[in-house]
Amino acid sequence: MKNFKIILICIVLAGVYFYNTNWFQSFFLYERFYENIVDVPFDVTKKGETLSIPLNHKFSTCYELNVAVPEKNLYHNTPVGPGALKYKFISEGQVLAEGLTFPAERKNFTLYRGVSLITILVFDLPFPGSEEDLSLELTVDTPMTFLNEFQGKIRCSIRPNYSADRGGCYEGKMRITQ
Repeated sequence: MKNFKIILICIVLAGVYFYNTNWFQSFFLYERFYENIVDVPFDVTKKGETLSIPLNHKFSTCYELNVAVPEKNLYHNTPVGPGALKYKFISEGQVLAEGLTFPAERKNFTLYRGVSLITILVFDLPFPGSEEDLSLELTVDTPMTFLNEFQGKIRCSIRPNYSADRGGCYEGKMRITQ
């Protein structure tokens, strides 16, 4: 009977561990896992526009920074032009990483529920070397003028970039570590 209890406890602990994996959460609890952790207005068409975002995450995985426009025709018809943002990951007043986001390119477009998403950066949370007060500061360096007609509708969103099929991030080339 003692061995049965030990085996049962091991099975329960393994089940809890498996339930909490990114693979299980992203595959079976899709809606909850891929929910945006950030979705705020941000005009990427104006040079110098700045946004500071506190990063609170639910899952320890890779996340993508998107420019989101609630317009499916952007995904299908709009030509893509230049555009980049300066980013800074800041924790306890220290800059952990900074640089320029990747340019907006057609291959980084996604259409999700009528919203065109342009992925411009992928990063891990928790961010290496960060404490609880991690924030991301974004500044428009090169305006995304190809989005001028969507001013007032443009948003900045952050959501998981994990793929259960691949067992990891699917935008590895855009991923920064520090």
